[in-house]
Amino acid sequence: MGNHTASLAVGAVMIVGGLVLFFAFRDVETPIVGLRQAGVVIAALGAIEVAVTGWSRLGSRRRQHGR
Repeated sequence: MGNHTASLAVGAVMIVGGLVLFFAFRDVETPIVGLRQAGVVIAALGAIEVAVTGWSRLGSRRRQHGR
């Protein structure tokens, strides 16, 4: 598994995990509300990871093809 593939996989897992935290604790009104906020942050960081990896992957393809 290449570096880009691993980064995409990690980003996808972060997005799914963050969304699970967000929706699993949707109706809980205790200090666990912080877990919902953590879920949003984790999902956002996962989305950033996927976007940056995609951008890097695109850039590396351009360099390989001499563009």
